[in-house]
Amino acid sequence: MKRLFLVVGLLILVFGVVALPAAAQDAPEGTWLGTWPYSAPGTHNLNSFAAGGLNDNLGTVYRVFVELTPAYYMYASDEYFGLLAESWGFNDDATAYEYTIKEGAMWSDGNPVTSQDVVDTFSVGRILNWTQWTFLDSVEAVDERTVRFNFQEGGASRNAERLILKEYVVSSANYGDLAEQARQVVADGKTSDDAEWQALSTAIEEFRPESLIASGPYTYSLDDVGEAFMTLHWQPNSVFSSTVKFGDLKLWAGETEQTTPLVLSGELAHSTNVYPPATVESFAQAGIRLISISRGYGPVLLFNFTVPPFDNKLVRQAMAYAINRDQNALLTNGLGASGTVYMSGILDSLSPTLLDQSTLDALDHYPNDLDAAAAKMEEAGYTRNDAGKWVDADGNMISVEYTFPADFADFSAAARDATAQLNDFGFDITERALPWQEAANAIRISDFDLSVWSWGSASPFAYQNFNNPIRRWTVQLAEDQPGLKLDISNIEYEGQTYDLNDMILNVSNGLDTAEQHERADLIAKILNEGMYYIPLNEMLSVEPMNESSIGGVPADDDPIYKNPTGSDHPMIYLIFTGVLYPAGM
Repeated sequence: MKRLFLVVGLLILVFGVVALPAAAQDAPEGTWLGTWPYSAPGTHNLNSFAAGGLNDNLGTVYRVFVELTPAYYMYASDEYFGLLAESWGFNDDATAYEYTIKEGAMWSDGNPVTSQDVVDTFSVGRILNWTQWTFLDSVEAVDERTVRFNFQEGGASRNAERLILKEYVVSSANYGDLAEQARQVVADGKTSDDAEWQALSTAIEEFRPESLIASGPYTYSLDDVGEAFMTLHWQPNSVFSSTVKFGDLKLWAGETEQTTPLVLSGELAHSTNVYPPATVESFAQAGIRLISISRGYGPVLLFNFTVPPFDNKLVRQAMAYAINRDQNALLTNGLGASGTVYMSGILDSLSPTLLDQSTLDALDHYPNDLDAAAAKMEEAGYTRNDAGKWVDADGNMISVEYTFPADFADFSAAARDATAQLNDFGFDITERALPWQEAANAIRISDFDLSVWSWGSASPFAYQNFNNPIRRWTVQLAEDQPGLKLDISNIEYEGQTYDLNDMILNVSNGLDTAEQHERADLIAKILNEGMYYIPLNEMLSVEPMNESSIGGVPADDDPIYKNPTGSDHPMIYLIFTGVLYPAGM
């Protein structure tokens, strides 16, 4: 399939912006007041690949402002907007993909961004078993600014394109030595099972750069990280240094509880945190602008598959019938959430696009039906005792813990409501609230009975939707982290055994939409029948935009709000292009 290279002039066409030489620019005035739950001083580091590094500290919204990805995806128009890249596309026979770095792209240390930086980024990623290497054969520099990604046979797909164009590029000045070691390990024929590969993976995790070398218009040092907030400072060398309108990005630490008073006081201009309905109403009463966009995820009930009776499919199905998901949605995020309908493993908002209608009609939607739930429990061998609790043949109740992150208002509310509903149905579940970092780690190390995290993805492709949570909490964990304790490579469905891991990895491969639908339909049926997790609801993000400190906020019906939260969050585009600016400019 032939796909022409796209040359992006959208910025100039739409906004009439012409970038002046970065060195000639003065730092803009004004401060963006945002929030992110970054790692605290002492654990905070500047490693682009490690825990406690840039992903944890800046996340999907703010990392791109220091390390550019090649492009940003526009959901409304189904096209990419160039960040680091000026052109991109498949070659004529779709055996490779290429992108060319923008002329004049520089790092904050004054060196140009080159194709070698990209090659080194992916060399390190190979040792870390990045998903891209399931479809890539090699990554090579064509010239100083052009990179070619050579596919394994059948590896070309729009999903592959997205994973290439959404990967942050790091500086060879910091990571070049590790990248060279990575290439040598591969050249020596080593695999992830070998000691040399594992040792290098550990070295990458433990590496601590002395400074952050940025391609985006902002950077920071460890001195800029405090207990209450951290500050990213404008730097002059980025291709976007002349278009952004804020001199600093100030990010307050904390989640909903900590940020609520900051929103009301005006010390926080924008937040992606989830606020309960009463808090949202208080923002509105205070005259704070609210915008609603898709979160691209929702809370999901997770099982530890070695804890009885959750190894029994019938019990899992009974729980799906027993939970009123519309009620759960209302208590999770008020009108900013909706109970899951299709139970397909793909968000309801995306299921009609990524699955055939006949499949959606055939799926068990598990409507709230306590009689159906009871019938499943009885089929599984349980009966109710005199207290109305379900017991097994030996009289043992289903006495378990439901672990949840105490500082995530949405996940906490979803878990507590699910606990209450299941206890009313006849279970004996105790709540176990933990700080969010500990709650996530409890899932990784399998120190839980039931838990809650996210499902789905802010992605237009089936792969990312199916990936979360079932691969995220099984095969994508470290070797010593058992997670859900579910072998997804051996899943039974209608008398056959399926490698669900392989199926999900390949579901979005190729450029044939009909074939992608067929593969996705089968996965949806397997997940629906096995009920390996219960997707409770899908959420909207109701985000405060305090116009006392931010100007230029687009109207509520602007197409940019078709973009969900995540790595294509509307604020990314609006800040990069200078649409948003300090109030009073």
